[in-house]
Amino acid sequence: MEVDIVVCGSGAAGLTAAVVAANAGLEVLVVESTPWFGGTTAFSGGGAWLPGHRHMAETGSADSREEVETYLRAVLGDKYDPEIIGAFLDNAPAMVAHMEDSSQVRFVANDVPDYEPEHAGWKAGRMLLTADFDTRLLGKLRNRLRPPRRDMGLFHSMQVSMFDPAMFKRFHKSAAAFRYTAARFVRYLADRLRYGRGMRVVNGNALVARLLLSASERGVTLWTEARASELIFTAGAVTGVKIERNGKSEAVDVRGGVVLATGGFGANPEMRTRFIPHADYGWSLQPEGCRGDGIAMGIAAGGAINEGNVANGIWQTTSGYPRADGSMEISIHAFGDRHCPGSLIVDAATGQRFVNEAGNYQRFGQTMHKAGVRYAWMISEAPAARKYGIGLAKPWPFPIRPWLRKNYVVADRTIAGLTGKIGIDSGVLCATVEQFNRNAALGMDPQFQRGADAYSRYNADPDHKPNPSLGPLRTAPFYAVQIRPGELSTLAGLVTNGKAQVLRQDGRPVPGLYAAGLDNNSIWSGHYPGGGCSIGPAMTFGYIAARHIAGTLAARA
Repeated sequence: MEVDIVVCGSGAAGLTAAVVAANAGLEVLVVESTPWFGGTTAFSGGGAWLPGHRHMAETGSADSREEVETYLRAVLGDKYDPEIIGAFLDNAPAMVAHMEDSSQVRFVANDVPDYEPEHAGWKAGRMLLTADFDTRLLGKLRNRLRPPRRDMGLFHSMQVSMFDPAMFKRFHKSAAAFRYTAARFVRYLADRLRYGRGMRVVNGNALVARLLLSASERGVTLWTEARASELIFTAGAVTGVKIERNGKSEAVDVRGGVVLATGGFGANPEMRTRFIPHADYGWSLQPEGCRGDGIAMGIAAGGAINEGNVANGIWQTTSGYPRADGSMEISIHAFGDRHCPGSLIVDAATGQRFVNEAGNYQRFGQTMHKAGVRYAWMISEAPAARKYGIGLAKPWPFPIRPWLRKNYVVADRTIAGLTGKIGIDSGVLCATVEQFNRNAALGMDPQFQRGADAYSRYNADPDHKPNPSLGPLRTAPFYAVQIRPGELSTLAGLVTNGKAQVLRQDGRPVPGLYAAGLDNNSIWSGHYPGGGCSIGPAMTFGYIAARHIAGTLAARA
Protein backbone atom coordinates (compact mmCIF):
# COMPACT_ATOMS: atom_id res chain seq x y z
CA MET A 1 0.00 0.00 0.00
CA GLU A 2 1.25 3.48 -0.84
CA VAL A 3 -0.28 6.80 0.21
CA ASP A 4 0.79 10.42 0.39
CA ILE A 5 0.60 10.70 4.16
CA VAL A 6 0.16 8.36 7.12
CA VAL A 7 -1.22 9.89 10.30
CA CYS A 8 -0.51 7.88 13.45
CA GLY A 9 -3.27 8.67 15.95
CA SER A 10 -6.83 9.94 15.74
CA GLY A 11 -7.19 12.77 18.26
CA ALA A 12 -7.64 16.41 17.33
CA ALA A 13 -4.08 16.72 15.99
CA GLY A 14 -4.15 13.62 13.83
CA LEU A 15 -7.63 14.06 12.40
CA THR A 16 -7.02 17.75 11.66
CA ALA A 17 -3.86 16.83 9.75
CA ALA A 18 -5.81 14.16 7.87
CA VAL A 19 -8.65 16.50 6.88
CA VAL A 20 -6.33 19.32 5.81
CA ALA A 21 -4.20 16.92 3.75
CA ALA A 22 -7.29 15.44 2.11
CA ASN A 23 -8.55 18.94 1.32
CA ALA A 24 -5.26 19.47 -0.51
CA GLY A 25 -5.96 16.42 -2.64
CA LEU A 26 -3.62 14.02 -0.86
CA GLU A 27 -4.25 10.33 -0.29
CA VAL A 28 -4.38 9.86 3.48
CA LEU A 29 -4.31 6.90 5.86
CA VAL A 30 -5.10 7.32 9.59
CA VAL A 31 -4.03 4.46 11.87
CA GLU A 32 -5.43 4.21 15.40
CA SER A 33 -4.05 1.56 17.76
CA THR A 34 -7.27 1.08 19.77
CA PRO A 35 -10.81 0.16 18.66
CA TRP A 36 -11.87 3.80 19.13
CA PHE A 37 -11.18 7.02 17.26
CA GLY A 38 -10.64 10.13 19.33
CA GLY A 39 -7.76 9.68 21.75
CA THR A 40 -7.55 12.02 24.73
CA THR A 41 -9.55 14.64 22.82
CA ALA A 42 -12.66 12.47 23.14
CA PHE A 43 -12.28 12.60 26.94
CA SER A 44 -11.78 16.35 27.07
CA GLY A 45 -13.89 19.47 27.30
CA GLY A 46 -13.02 20.10 23.66
CA GLY A 47 -11.88 23.69 24.14
CA ALA A 48 -9.23 25.05 21.78
CA TRP A 49 -7.16 28.15 22.68
CA LEU A 50 -6.81 29.95 19.35
CA PRO A 51 -6.03 33.68 19.79
CA GLY A 52 -6.98 36.01 16.98
CA HIS A 53 -9.76 33.72 15.76
CA ARG A 54 -12.56 35.16 13.66
CA HIS A 55 -15.23 34.72 16.34
CA MET A 56 -13.67 37.23 18.76
CA ALA A 57 -16.20 39.92 17.80
CA GLU A 58 -18.99 37.63 19.06
CA THR A 59 -17.46 37.88 22.53
CA GLY A 60 -17.64 41.67 22.45
CA SER A 61 -13.87 41.92 22.22
CA ALA A 62 -11.06 42.22 19.73
CA ASP A 63 -7.68 40.58 19.77
CA SER A 64 -4.40 41.95 18.46
CA ARG A 65 -1.12 40.16 17.84
CA GLU A 66 0.60 42.63 20.15
CA GLU A 67 -1.77 41.81 23.03
CA VAL A 68 -1.33 38.07 22.57
CA GLU A 69 2.45 38.31 22.44
CA THR A 70 2.52 40.58 25.50
CA TYR A 71 0.45 38.06 27.45
CA LEU A 72 2.42 35.03 26.30
CA ARG A 73 5.80 36.62 27.02
CA ALA A 74 4.60 37.37 30.55
CA VAL A 75 3.25 33.84 31.11
CA LEU A 76 6.11 31.93 29.47
CA GLY A 77 9.08 34.05 30.49
CA ASP A 78 12.31 32.48 29.25
CA LYS A 79 10.33 29.58 27.75
CA TYR A 80 8.97 31.86 25.01
CA ASP A 81 10.25 30.41 21.70
CA PRO A 82 9.77 33.03 18.94
CA GLU A 83 9.86 30.45 16.13
CA ILE A 84 7.35 28.02 17.64
CA ILE A 85 5.03 30.63 19.15
CA GLY A 86 5.24 32.70 15.98
CA ALA A 87 4.23 29.70 13.85
CA PHE A 88 1.27 29.06 16.13
CA LEU A 89 0.08 32.68 16.10
CA ASP A 90 0.55 32.93 12.34
CA ASN A 91 -1.48 29.82 11.60
CA ALA A 92 -4.12 29.50 14.34
CA PRO A 93 -6.65 31.96 12.81
CA ALA A 94 -6.09 30.46 9.36
CA MET A 95 -6.66 26.96 10.72
CA VAL A 96 -9.97 28.03 12.26
CA ALA A 97 -11.12 29.53 8.96
CA HIS A 98 -9.97 26.51 6.96
CA MET A 99 -11.70 23.98 9.18
CA GLU A 100 -14.97 25.88 9.38
CA ASP A 101 -15.02 26.63 5.64
CA SER A 102 -13.79 23.25 4.41
CA SER A 103 -14.97 20.65 6.93
CA GLN A 104 -17.77 19.82 9.36
CA VAL A 105 -15.95 21.50 12.27
CA ARG A 106 -17.94 24.33 13.85
CA PHE A 107 -16.60 26.39 16.73
CA VAL A 108 -18.60 28.32 19.33
CA ALA A 109 -17.49 31.58 20.92
CA ASN A 110 -17.66 32.02 24.69
CA ASP A 111 -16.38 34.34 27.41
CA VAL A 112 -13.98 32.02 29.27
CA PRO A 113 -11.03 34.14 30.46
CA ASP A 114 -7.37 33.32 30.03
CA TYR A 115 -5.96 31.47 33.02
CA GLU A 116 -3.49 34.12 34.22
CA PRO A 117 -5.47 37.39 34.19
CA GLU A 118 -2.90 39.11 36.38
CA HIS A 119 -0.74 39.57 33.26
CA ALA A 120 -1.11 42.36 30.72
CA GLY A 121 -2.66 41.29 27.42
CA TRP A 122 -5.04 38.69 28.86
CA LYS A 123 -8.47 38.35 27.29
CA ALA A 124 -11.74 36.54 27.63
CA GLY A 125 -12.90 34.56 24.61
CA ARG A 126 -9.68 33.26 23.08
CA MET A 127 -10.80 29.69 23.74
CA LEU A 128 -13.30 28.23 21.28
CA LEU A 129 -15.70 25.40 22.07
CA THR A 130 -17.20 22.93 19.62
CA ALA A 131 -20.82 22.97 18.51
CA ASP A 132 -22.90 19.97 19.58
CA PHE A 133 -23.18 17.15 17.06
CA ASP A 134 -25.72 14.48 16.14
CA THR A 135 -23.85 11.19 15.77
CA ARG A 136 -26.59 9.76 13.59
CA LEU A 137 -24.77 11.64 10.80
CA LEU A 138 -21.75 9.38 11.29
CA GLY A 139 -23.60 6.23 10.29
CA LYS A 140 -21.68 3.11 11.29
CA LEU A 141 -18.65 5.20 12.21
CA ARG A 142 -20.46 6.28 15.38
CA ASN A 143 -19.70 2.84 16.76
CA ARG A 144 -16.00 3.70 16.48
CA LEU A 145 -16.21 7.04 18.29
CA ARG A 146 -14.50 6.79 21.69
CA PRO A 147 -17.12 7.28 24.45
CA PRO A 148 -16.51 10.23 26.78
CA ARG A 149 -15.56 9.98 30.42
CA ARG A 150 -18.54 8.76 32.47
CA ASP A 151 -18.20 11.53 35.04
CA MET A 152 -18.76 14.15 32.31
CA GLY A 153 -22.35 13.07 31.69
CA LEU A 154 -25.57 11.88 33.27
CA PHE A 155 -27.33 8.53 33.41
CA HIS A 156 -26.21 5.95 30.87
CA SER A 157 -25.02 8.13 27.99
CA MET A 158 -26.40 11.65 28.25
CA GLN A 159 -23.53 13.99 27.48
CA VAL A 160 -23.45 17.38 29.21
CA SER A 161 -21.90 20.41 27.53
CA MET A 162 -20.21 23.30 29.31
CA PHE A 163 -23.35 25.36 28.68
CA ASP A 164 -25.82 22.81 30.09
CA PRO A 165 -25.25 22.93 33.88
CA ALA A 166 -26.22 26.58 34.30
CA MET A 167 -29.58 25.88 32.65
CA PHE A 168 -30.14 22.52 34.37
CA LYS A 169 -29.65 24.08 37.81
CA ARG A 170 -32.31 26.70 37.08
CA PHE A 171 -34.92 24.41 35.56
CA HIS A 172 -37.30 25.12 38.44
CA LYS A 173 -36.63 28.86 38.46
CA SER A 174 -37.34 30.05 34.92
CA ALA A 175 -39.49 29.00 31.99
CA ALA A 176 -36.56 29.25 29.58
CA ALA A 177 -34.38 27.00 31.73
CA PHE A 178 -37.25 24.51 32.12
CA ARG A 179 -37.80 24.33 28.35
CA TYR A 180 -34.08 23.93 27.70
CA THR A 181 -33.73 21.18 30.29
CA ALA A 182 -36.87 19.38 29.20
CA ALA A 183 -35.76 19.43 25.56
CA ARG A 184 -32.40 17.90 26.45
CA PHE A 185 -33.94 15.12 28.54
CA VAL A 186 -36.71 14.32 26.04
CA ARG A 187 -34.16 14.12 23.23
CA TYR A 188 -31.96 11.83 25.30
CA LEU A 189 -34.85 9.52 26.23
CA ALA A 190 -36.00 9.29 22.62
CA ASP A 191 -32.48 8.42 21.44
CA ARG A 192 -32.03 5.91 24.22
CA LEU A 193 -35.23 4.11 23.30
CA ARG A 194 -34.44 4.03 19.59
CA TYR A 195 -30.66 3.64 19.50
CA GLY A 196 -29.78 2.37 22.97
CA ARG A 197 -27.82 5.50 23.87
CA GLY A 198 -27.80 9.26 23.54
CA MET A 199 -26.97 10.49 20.05
CA ARG A 200 -26.13 14.09 20.95
CA VAL A 201 -22.43 14.48 21.64
CA VAL A 202 -20.71 17.56 23.05
CA ASN A 203 -17.32 18.87 24.15
CA GLY A 204 -14.32 16.86 22.90
CA ASN A 205 -16.58 14.06 21.72
CA ALA A 206 -18.28 16.51 19.36
CA LEU A 207 -14.96 17.78 18.04
CA VAL A 208 -13.75 14.26 17.25
CA ALA A 209 -17.10 13.33 15.68
CA ARG A 210 -17.00 16.39 13.42
CA LEU A 211 -13.41 15.68 12.40
CA LEU A 212 -14.18 12.00 11.85
CA LEU A 213 -17.14 12.78 9.59
CA SER A 214 -15.02 15.29 7.67
CA ALA A 215 -12.27 12.74 7.14
CA SER A 216 -14.73 10.10 6.00
CA GLU A 217 -16.42 12.48 3.55
CA ARG A 218 -13.02 13.27 2.00
CA GLY A 219 -12.08 9.66 1.41
CA VAL A 220 -9.51 9.34 4.19
CA THR A 221 -8.78 5.67 4.93
CA LEU A 222 -9.46 5.06 8.62
CA TRP A 223 -8.04 2.02 10.40
CA THR A 224 -8.66 1.05 14.01
CA GLU A 225 -6.70 -1.60 15.94
CA ALA A 226 -3.73 -0.72 13.74
CA ARG A 227 -0.64 0.18 15.75
CA ALA A 228 2.24 2.02 14.09
CA SER A 229 5.41 0.31 15.30
CA GLU A 230 8.38 1.32 13.19
CA LEU A 231 9.38 3.93 10.63
CA ILE A 232 10.90 2.93 7.29
CA PHE A 233 13.80 4.97 5.89
CA THR A 234 15.29 5.43 2.46
CA ALA A 235 18.48 7.50 2.16
CA GLY A 236 17.86 9.04 5.58
CA ALA A 237 14.27 10.12 4.87
CA VAL A 238 11.06 8.59 6.25
CA THR A 239 9.41 6.74 3.36
CA GLY A 240 7.04 4.43 5.17
CA VAL A 241 5.79 2.95 8.40
CA LYS A 242 5.20 -0.57 9.66
CA ILE A 243 1.71 -1.25 11.02
CA GLU A 244 0.71 -4.09 13.35
CA ARG A 245 -2.76 -5.08 12.16
CA ASN A 246 -4.87 -8.25 12.11
CA GLY A 247 -2.11 -10.16 13.87
CA LYS A 248 0.60 -9.35 11.34
CA SER A 249 2.96 -6.56 10.36
CA GLU A 250 2.48 -4.74 7.08
CA ALA A 251 4.45 -1.91 5.52
CA VAL A 252 2.80 1.21 4.14
CA ASP A 253 4.90 3.40 1.83
CA VAL A 254 4.48 7.17 1.96
CA ARG A 255 5.21 9.67 -0.77
CA GLY A 256 4.99 12.73 1.48
CA GLY A 257 5.45 12.04 5.17
CA VAL A 258 4.35 10.53 8.46
CA VAL A 259 2.64 12.58 11.17
CA LEU A 260 3.13 11.28 14.71
CA ALA A 261 0.03 12.12 16.77
CA THR A 262 -0.38 9.07 19.00
CA GLY A 263 -1.29 11.04 22.12
CA GLY A 264 1.72 11.12 24.42
CA PHE A 265 2.43 8.58 27.15
CA GLY A 266 -0.25 8.74 29.87
CA ALA A 267 -0.82 4.98 29.60
CA ASN A 268 2.89 4.14 29.82
CA PRO A 269 3.79 3.53 33.50
CA GLU A 270 7.54 3.67 32.92
CA MET A 271 7.39 7.04 31.16
CA ARG A 272 4.96 8.43 33.72
CA THR A 273 7.34 7.49 36.52
CA ARG A 274 10.16 9.26 34.68
CA PHE A 275 8.32 12.47 33.81
CA ILE A 276 5.29 12.86 36.10
CA PRO A 277 5.60 13.91 39.77
CA HIS A 278 3.69 11.73 42.24
CA ALA A 279 2.96 9.26 39.44
CA ASP A 280 2.71 6.36 41.88
CA TYR A 281 -0.30 7.75 43.73
CA GLY A 282 -1.77 10.11 41.14
CA TRP A 283 -3.96 9.16 38.20
CA SER A 284 -3.64 9.66 34.46
CA LEU A 285 -6.86 10.49 32.67
CA GLN A 286 -5.64 9.40 29.24
CA PRO A 287 -7.00 6.39 27.36
CA GLU A 288 -5.22 3.08 26.98
CA GLY A 289 -3.71 3.83 23.58
CA CYS A 290 -1.49 6.67 24.81
CA ARG A 291 1.60 4.49 25.27
CA GLY A 292 4.28 6.80 23.87
CA ASP A 293 4.43 5.00 20.50
CA GLY A 294 4.92 8.18 18.49
CA ILE A 295 7.61 9.50 20.81
CA ALA A 296 9.44 6.15 20.71
CA MET A 297 9.42 6.15 16.89
CA GLY A 298 10.63 9.73 16.84
CA ILE A 299 13.52 8.94 19.17
CA ALA A 300 14.41 5.89 17.06
CA ALA A 301 14.58 8.24 14.07
CA GLY A 302 17.19 10.37 15.84
CA GLY A 303 14.85 12.82 17.52
CA ALA A 304 14.80 13.78 21.19
CA ILE A 305 12.19 14.24 23.90
CA ASN A 306 12.26 17.69 25.48
CA GLU A 307 13.71 17.63 29.00
CA GLY A 308 13.33 21.32 29.85
CA ASN A 309 9.63 21.85 30.55
CA VAL A 310 8.43 23.52 33.74
CA ALA A 311 5.74 20.81 33.82
CA ASN A 312 5.29 17.60 31.85
CA GLY A 313 1.55 17.25 32.27
CA ILE A 314 -1.70 19.19 32.27
CA TRP A 315 -2.36 18.85 35.97
CA GLN A 316 -5.73 18.18 37.48
CA THR A 317 -7.26 17.61 40.89
CA THR A 318 -8.90 14.20 40.92
CA SER A 319 -10.90 11.89 43.15
CA GLY A 320 -12.09 8.38 42.53
CA TYR A 321 -13.33 5.04 43.77
CA PRO A 322 -12.76 1.44 42.59
CA ARG A 323 -15.45 -0.15 40.47
CA ALA A 324 -16.42 -3.79 40.86
CA ASP A 325 -14.30 -4.75 37.84
CA GLY A 326 -11.17 -3.30 39.47
CA SER A 327 -10.98 -0.15 37.33
CA MET A 328 -11.21 3.32 38.83
CA GLU A 329 -14.02 5.76 38.27
CA ILE A 330 -12.30 9.13 38.45
CA SER A 331 -13.73 12.61 38.80
CA ILE A 332 -11.90 15.72 37.71
CA HIS A 333 -12.53 18.78 39.86
CA ALA A 334 -12.03 21.23 36.99
CA PHE A 335 -15.25 23.23 37.29
CA GLY A 336 -18.00 23.75 39.80
CA ASP A 337 -17.48 22.30 43.27
CA ARG A 338 -14.03 23.56 44.36
CA HIS A 339 -14.63 26.98 42.80
CA CYS A 340 -17.88 27.62 44.63
CA PRO A 341 -18.85 28.90 48.12
CA GLY A 342 -19.14 26.58 51.10
CA SER A 343 -16.04 24.44 50.58
CA LEU A 344 -12.30 24.39 51.10
CA ILE A 345 -9.37 22.03 50.46
CA VAL A 346 -6.72 21.08 53.02
CA ASP A 347 -3.50 19.09 52.94
CA ALA A 348 -4.25 15.63 54.36
CA ALA A 349 -0.95 15.67 56.24
CA THR A 350 -1.31 19.07 57.94
CA GLY A 351 -5.02 19.91 57.95
CA GLN A 352 -4.21 23.33 56.52
CA ARG A 353 -5.07 25.09 53.29
CA PHE A 354 -2.22 25.36 50.79
CA VAL A 355 -3.72 26.89 47.63
CA ASN A 356 -6.42 29.07 46.11
CA GLU A 357 -9.02 26.33 45.61
CA ALA A 358 -10.67 28.19 42.74
CA GLY A 359 -7.48 28.74 40.75
CA ASN A 360 -6.89 27.22 37.35
CA TYR A 361 -6.13 23.50 37.38
CA GLN A 362 -2.58 23.82 36.05
CA ARG A 363 -1.56 26.23 38.79
CA PHE A 364 -3.43 24.16 41.40
CA GLY A 365 -1.57 21.02 40.37
CA GLN A 366 1.78 22.77 40.20
CA THR A 367 1.25 24.13 43.72
CA MET A 368 0.26 20.67 44.95
CA HIS A 369 3.46 19.17 43.56
CA LYS A 370 5.75 21.91 44.84
CA ALA A 371 4.20 21.74 48.32
CA GLY A 372 4.64 17.96 48.38
CA VAL A 373 0.93 17.37 48.91
CA ARG A 374 0.22 13.77 48.04
CA TYR A 375 -3.36 13.72 49.26
CA ALA A 376 -5.80 16.46 50.18
CA TRP A 377 -9.39 16.62 51.39
CA MET A 378 -12.13 18.72 49.88
CA ILE A 379 -14.60 19.59 52.64
CA SER A 380 -18.06 20.99 51.90
CA GLU A 381 -21.07 22.00 53.93
CA ALA A 382 -24.40 20.39 53.08
CA PRO A 383 -25.92 23.29 51.05
CA ALA A 384 -22.77 23.51 48.90
CA ALA A 385 -22.73 19.78 48.18
CA ARG A 386 -26.43 19.94 47.33
CA LYS A 387 -26.09 22.95 45.04
CA TYR A 388 -22.71 22.40 43.37
CA GLY A 389 -22.00 18.71 43.92
CA ILE A 390 -18.76 17.28 45.24
CA GLY A 391 -16.75 15.23 42.78
CA LEU A 392 -18.68 12.23 41.48
CA ALA A 393 -21.62 13.13 43.74
CA LYS A 394 -23.64 15.39 41.48
CA PRO A 395 -25.85 18.28 42.66
CA TRP A 396 -29.53 17.98 43.60
CA PRO A 397 -31.75 16.29 42.53
CA PHE A 398 -29.18 13.48 42.45
CA PRO A 399 -28.71 11.81 45.85
CA ILE A 400 -25.41 11.81 47.72
CA ARG A 401 -26.30 8.73 49.78
CA PRO A 402 -24.98 6.14 47.25
CA TRP A 403 -21.55 7.78 47.42
CA LEU A 404 -21.64 7.66 51.20
CA ARG A 405 -22.31 3.93 51.06
CA LYS A 406 -19.32 3.48 48.73
CA ASN A 407 -17.13 5.46 51.17
CA TYR A 408 -16.22 7.80 48.33
CA VAL A 409 -17.78 10.62 50.39
CA VAL A 410 -17.22 10.78 54.17
CA ALA A 411 -19.73 12.66 56.36
CA ASP A 412 -20.27 13.83 59.91
CA ARG A 413 -22.46 16.28 61.80
CA THR A 414 -19.44 18.30 62.96
CA ILE A 415 -16.04 19.27 61.61
CA ALA A 416 -14.46 17.80 64.75
CA GLY A 417 -16.26 14.52 64.16
CA LEU A 418 -15.16 14.51 60.52
CA THR A 419 -11.49 14.77 61.47
CA GLY A 420 -11.46 11.34 63.06
CA LYS A 421 -12.80 9.80 59.86
CA ILE A 422 -10.25 11.43 57.56
CA GLY A 423 -7.22 11.22 59.82
CA ILE A 424 -6.53 14.91 60.47
CA ASP A 425 -5.76 16.50 63.82
CA SER A 426 -9.03 17.89 65.17
CA GLY A 427 -7.58 21.07 66.64
CA VAL A 428 -5.73 22.00 63.46
CA LEU A 429 -8.62 21.39 61.08
CA CYS A 430 -11.15 23.13 63.31
CA ALA A 431 -8.83 26.15 63.55
CA THR A 432 -8.38 26.14 59.76
CA VAL A 433 -12.13 26.10 59.16
CA GLU A 434 -12.80 28.78 61.78
CA GLN A 435 -10.24 31.14 60.26
CA PHE A 436 -11.57 30.44 56.76
CA ASN A 437 -15.16 31.03 57.88
CA ARG A 438 -14.41 34.41 59.47
CA ASN A 439 -12.88 35.75 56.27
CA ALA A 440 -15.27 33.98 53.89
CA ALA A 441 -18.27 35.58 55.58
CA LEU A 442 -16.76 38.94 54.56
CA GLY A 443 -15.94 37.75 51.06
CA MET A 444 -12.19 37.86 51.70
CA ASP A 445 -9.32 35.41 51.49
CA PRO A 446 -6.17 37.21 52.69
CA GLN A 447 -4.25 33.94 52.63
CA PHE A 448 -4.72 32.90 48.98
CA GLN A 449 -6.95 35.59 47.39
CA ARG A 450 -9.65 33.15 46.31
CA GLY A 451 -12.18 34.88 44.11
CA ALA A 452 -10.00 37.94 43.59
CA ASP A 453 -9.20 37.27 39.92
CA ALA A 454 -11.37 36.93 36.83
CA TYR A 455 -10.74 33.23 36.37
CA SER A 456 -11.71 32.07 39.86
CA ARG A 457 -14.81 34.28 39.76
CA TYR A 458 -15.83 32.95 36.34
CA ASN A 459 -16.20 29.35 37.52
CA ALA A 460 -17.97 30.26 40.76
CA ASP A 461 -21.57 31.18 41.65
CA PRO A 462 -22.47 34.63 40.26
CA ASP A 463 -25.53 34.82 42.53
CA HIS A 464 -23.46 34.53 45.70
CA LYS A 465 -22.39 37.81 47.33
CA PRO A 466 -20.06 39.48 48.07
CA ASN A 467 -17.55 36.99 46.64
CA PRO A 468 -18.92 34.41 44.18
CA SER A 469 -16.23 31.92 45.18
CA LEU A 470 -16.25 32.27 48.96
CA GLY A 471 -18.71 31.21 51.63
CA PRO A 472 -18.31 29.79 55.16
CA LEU A 473 -18.92 26.15 56.06
CA ARG A 474 -21.71 26.31 58.66
CA THR A 475 -24.49 23.83 57.88
CA ALA A 476 -24.23 20.13 58.76
CA PRO A 477 -23.71 17.51 57.66
CA PHE A 478 -20.19 18.18 56.48
CA TYR A 479 -18.79 16.10 53.64
CA ALA A 480 -15.22 15.23 52.63
CA VAL A 481 -13.75 13.70 49.47
CA GLN A 482 -10.10 12.70 49.12
CA ILE A 483 -8.25 14.63 46.41
CA ARG A 484 -5.21 13.27 44.56
CA PRO A 485 -2.93 14.80 41.95
CA GLY A 486 -3.49 13.67 38.39
CA GLU A 487 -2.95 14.74 34.82
CA LEU A 488 -5.38 15.30 31.98
CA SER A 489 -2.56 14.51 29.59
CA THR A 490 1.20 14.43 29.27
CA LEU A 491 3.11 17.36 27.74
CA ALA A 492 6.70 16.19 27.29
CA GLY A 493 7.20 15.32 23.64
CA LEU A 494 9.50 15.44 20.64
CA VAL A 495 11.49 18.54 19.79
CA THR A 496 10.16 20.07 16.58
CA ASN A 497 10.44 23.27 14.56
CA GLY A 498 7.82 25.76 13.41
CA LYS A 499 6.89 23.47 10.50
CA ALA A 500 6.09 20.60 12.92
CA GLN A 501 9.11 18.67 11.64
CA VAL A 502 10.81 16.36 14.13
CA LEU A 503 14.35 17.57 14.77
CA ARG A 504 17.44 15.46 15.20
CA GLN A 505 19.64 16.19 18.17
CA ASP A 506 21.85 18.36 15.96
CA GLY A 507 18.83 20.55 15.12
CA ARG A 508 18.30 19.28 11.56
CA PRO A 509 14.82 18.02 10.59
CA VAL A 510 14.22 14.34 9.91
CA PRO A 511 12.96 14.42 6.30
CA GLY A 512 9.37 13.22 6.04
CA LEU A 513 8.71 13.07 9.81
CA TYR A 514 6.32 15.37 11.68
CA ALA A 515 4.80 15.48 15.15
CA ALA A 516 1.64 17.18 16.41
CA GLY A 517 -0.50 17.09 19.51
CA LEU A 518 0.98 15.36 22.54
CA ASP A 519 3.77 13.69 20.55
CA ASN A 520 5.03 17.22 19.87
CA ASN A 521 6.45 18.86 22.98
CA SER A 522 4.18 21.48 24.56
CA ILE A 523 4.77 24.78 22.78
CA TRP A 524 4.23 26.38 26.22
CA SER A 525 6.95 24.20 27.83
CA GLY A 526 4.52 23.20 30.58
CA HIS A 527 2.98 26.59 31.26
CA TYR A 528 -0.75 26.88 30.51
CA PRO A 529 -1.98 30.28 29.29
CA GLY A 530 -5.65 29.32 28.95
CA GLY A 531 -8.26 26.62 28.57
CA GLY A 532 -7.70 24.58 25.41
CA CYS A 533 -3.94 25.23 25.30
CA SER A 534 -3.40 21.62 24.31
CA ILE A 535 -6.07 21.18 21.63
CA GLY A 536 -5.52 24.62 20.04
CA PRO A 537 -1.84 23.98 19.24
CA ALA A 538 -2.59 20.32 18.42
CA MET A 539 -4.98 21.29 15.65
CA THR A 540 -2.80 24.16 14.48
CA PHE A 541 0.38 22.08 14.15
CA GLY A 542 -1.61 19.26 12.55
CA TYR A 543 -2.72 21.88 10.01
CA ILE A 544 0.88 23.12 9.59
CA ALA A 545 2.24 19.60 9.09
CA ALA A 546 -0.36 18.69 6.47
CA ARG A 547 0.18 21.90 4.52
CA HIS A 548 3.96 21.47 4.61
CA ILE A 549 3.66 17.91 3.27
CA ALA A 550 1.26 19.07 0.55
CA GLY A 551 3.62 21.89 -0.41
CA THR A 552 6.61 19.53 -0.53
CA LEU A 553 4.77 17.09 -2.80
CA ALA A 554 3.60 19.92 -5.04
CA ALA A 555 7.17 21.20 -5.37
CA ARG A 556 8.34 17.75 -6.48
CA ALA A 557 5.66 17.45 -9.16
